[in-house]
Amino acid sequence: MILLILVSLILIISLLIPKQIHKYNYYIYAVAFIVSLVTVNEEANIFSLGFVPLSFFVVVMYTGVFERGKIRKRLMMVRAENAVLGSIFLIPHAYGFLEFLIDEGKLLTNIVPVLGLFSLIAIVPLFLTSFRFIRKQYSYKEWKKLHEIAYLVYLLLFLHLLFLNNSRLLSYVIIFGVFFTLKIYDKSKIYLKNKTKIE
Repeated sequence: MILLILVSLILIISLLIPKQIHKYNYYIYAVAFIVSLVTVNEEANIFSLGFVPLSFFVVVMYTGVFERGKIRKRLMMVRAENAVLGSIFLIPHAYGFLEFLIDEGKLLTNIVPVLGLFSLIAIVPLFLTSFRFIRKQYSYKEWKKLHEIAYLVYLLLFLHLLFLNNSRLLSYVIIFGVFFTLKIYDKSKIYLKNKTKIE
């Protein structure tokens, strides 16, 4: 339920004020970073448990598979911003669990934190190249190719959540299952269209 509420809230804000989010993105990042630092602890909250960053990543994921139109256009305006915010809000979750697992000597003894760690490592280059001043250093083709890592991140996140095997397992299977199905369908349409052109 909390995930649905957060995703809905992010979607609504993204659709209502995309221009303002894009214009004042660095101020928003600063506020998000402060919030992340304040919530860095091992106490259970929507940040340390990962609900907030996951909600942002879900919105970013689905933005890429929406049908072309006004909704997709408005969400695409702030896709990079939502990706950056998701990464920033990942700090409390990653720090809290990594600190605990390292202290307990259990970081590499369980598949769940290992998958989480790999997804975190893969997110770093995506996070850095989502900033406009860094993105300008790449050609569009180079940047696009680099950001194909995002699909690996989504897969690692899904496996990370899958192996948690908690009461929200079915929700995670539906969220990621529908996304991957839509993405494969979208890619197959592009492939068939290009194949027809060649023939």
